[in-house]
Amino acid sequence: MNGFRKTHDTILSVHDLRVNFASEAGTVHAVRGISFDLKRGTTLGIVGESGSGKSVTSMAIMGLLDSNAHVEGRIDFEGENLLEKTDAQMSELRGKRIAMIFQDPLSALTPVYTIGQQMREALVTHNPDMSEDEVRARSVELLTLVGIPNAEQRLNAFPHHFSGGMRQRVVIAMAIANNPDVIIADEPTTALDVTIQAQILDVLRTAQKETGAALIFITHDLGVVASIADDIIVMYAGRPVEHASVGEIFSHPVMPYTMGLLGAVPRPDQAKNARLVPIPGSPTNLVNLPEGCSFADRCPMAADICRAGEPQMEEIGELGVGSETAQAHRVACYRAGEILAQHMTFRDVYGMEESIPSIFADVPREQRQMVLNVEHLTKTFSVSGGGFLRRRVGTVYAVNDVSLDIREGETVALVGESGSGKSTTLLQVMNLAAPEQGSIELFGTDVAAKMSRKERQMLHEKVQYVFQDPMSSLDPRLPIYDILAEPLKVLGMSKQEINTRIGELMELVGLKPDQVDRFPNQFSGGQRQRIAIARALAVNPRLILLDEPVSALDVSIQAGVLNLLEDLQNKLGVAYLFVAHNLSVVRHLASRVAVMYLGHIVEAGDVDEVFDHPQHPYTKALLSAVPVPDPEYERQRERIILDGDLPSPTEKIEGCAFASRCPLYKQLSEEQKRVCDTQRPSLVGGAAGSEGAVSAGFADSLSTERNTDRIVACHWTNVA
Repeated sequence: MNGFRKTHDTILSVHDLRVNFASEAGTVHAVRGISFDLKRGTTLGIVGESGSGKSVTSMAIMGLLDSNAHVEGRIDFEGENLLEKTDAQMSELRGKRIAMIFQDPLSALTPVYTIGQQMREALVTHNPDMSEDEVRARSVELLTLVGIPNAEQRLNAFPHHFSGGMRQRVVIAMAIANNPDVIIADEPTTALDVTIQAQILDVLRTAQKETGAALIFITHDLGVVASIADDIIVMYAGRPVEHASVGEIFSHPVMPYTMGLLGAVPRPDQAKNARLVPIPGSPTNLVNLPEGCSFADRCPMAADICRAGEPQMEEIGELGVGSETAQAHRVACYRAGEILAQHMTFRDVYGMEESIPSIFADVPREQRQMVLNVEHLTKTFSVSGGGFLRRRVGTVYAVNDVSLDIREGETVALVGESGSGKSTTLLQVMNLAAPEQGSIELFGTDVAAKMSRKERQMLHEKVQYVFQDPMSSLDPRLPIYDILAEPLKVLGMSKQEINTRIGELMELVGLKPDQVDRFPNQFSGGQRQRIAIARALAVNPRLILLDEPVSALDVSIQAGVLNLLEDLQNKLGVAYLFVAHNLSVVRHLASRVAVMYLGHIVEAGDVDEVFDHPQHPYTKALLSAVPVPDPEYERQRERIILDGDLPSPTEKIEGCAFASRCPLYKQLSEEQKRVCDTQRPSLVGGAAGSEGAVSAGFADSLSTERNTDRIVACHWTNVA
């Protein structure tokens, strides 16, 4: 890792890049005139909604576009236009001078080759004179650099032996193998848990520091880009609409679209104080583009001039002051001067709607009816070996002694890394059958009790499920009317009653009733999720189980769905059991939170108290890993980086399941470590900020009048 230049010379220049694709509907104008200069050692963030042209721009730079693409403009790499090079010439650059990290690491890893074989290919392709010993030594060096333990042994493993985060580390190691000048990271952390995401971002920073490479970081997560970027380009409908230093974009956004993106993001470090501000409407169709500003139909400040012609990027001042790579603030908006002169913020541009008062606003929690009461829930899955007999060789404890309760009009969130048992808990509740161990009570009725078919159907009506992917509950062959009518027919409603109810449901979720004759594929992702929520509401449920309902949505669409869920709860008093890995969303929507790790609840309580005063080391690590959309805050905060991944759920752990990754464990005495290794910690209750803990039952802790009370499963909360 030597010989690179630390200067800020321009290494890559993109000039008026345009990319079009032919389609049955017409020409798709995917990228329309993006230009930027990328300097060595710096990071350029490219943000925007899905379909804004971010990934197509990166693929054009790499020379990986389909033959159907028509590309115009210039992409100068050290003075040579990449668009004039043949595929063979580009192959000499790809992987050596310009490297790419894809969103899905399996797109870059071949499942039938070992990690060592694939690392060897990345090295030998561009360094044919390397000996086998040199290749192996370099491979071990790279895997160690990106934080993969036992690197020499792991060279013999296959991609499926690694977790998602570990696979992404391998891809990063391959990307930096030849000390590239430019690294393009296309949504490299989107599908990862926040703890793994923090590790990957740390690895990327290390890789950039070691190689001196320039980094193009493409994402829709504004919190992530705030922590890693020097400059930001905001794209909409295939073209840049704002370009400035990261500090200026976040502190002084000018383009209403940029303001909308920032206003739609909940902050994990602040208690909820207002509704989110969603951007109205849907992204512009890239086939039939309007004559004027492509954002005009969604912009609250659009005027006649905005629809007469498309605004060009214009410089509004040298606002990146104080940085060695200060970026002039450029924006494409006719109203920019007015916004600057009046110091307008996104609240001035979009306005602020008042929240609908909750019907339970004046009712203390302990006086509300219990909707769900789960005690000591356990769910295991058997692991079978190969061969004809398929003998049982292990047990997975997916949910292990979980207790929680929910009352009317409140949201309880389950958070934790993938594999912690969150979704399995929801499915056990939805199953409405006797659990393997423990008990589940819905509205005071034990689901294990003997019930008639009618009684069980009535119980089913009170509990509904909304999936992460709305297409899981929407039949693509049926129009929306039939999808919404199906549960109503089961209730025996007349045709007139069904028509009336469907109209009410469409209006309730913010859609037009005359759209019911359309099919699911004619709606956007956010609209499909609204339809899925409407279907869940059709039978007037009192509890809705929400499994990552907004994780696949852009932040602008996500804000609208979160506001909808909040309004529905305040209007109808419905309770939510909410599963999410996005802790910013949890902070905004939930009233109480339970943190799960490897099937156990390790901390629970009022959402603001848990977020502001976490007590369990795992909770602290989770919250420290959550990106905050504030560059200044991000650059000053300290993160707790967890070592490794979750232990195998088949592993029999006598003591604390978190001990192998716990930062606090390393600071303990040998005697204290022995307690962690041999004794499983019990859930205990105590007020936030207390120096110790006192015994308390889970249900009692959740039902206490003082919301500051919470429960923690840690032997050494006084040390933590």
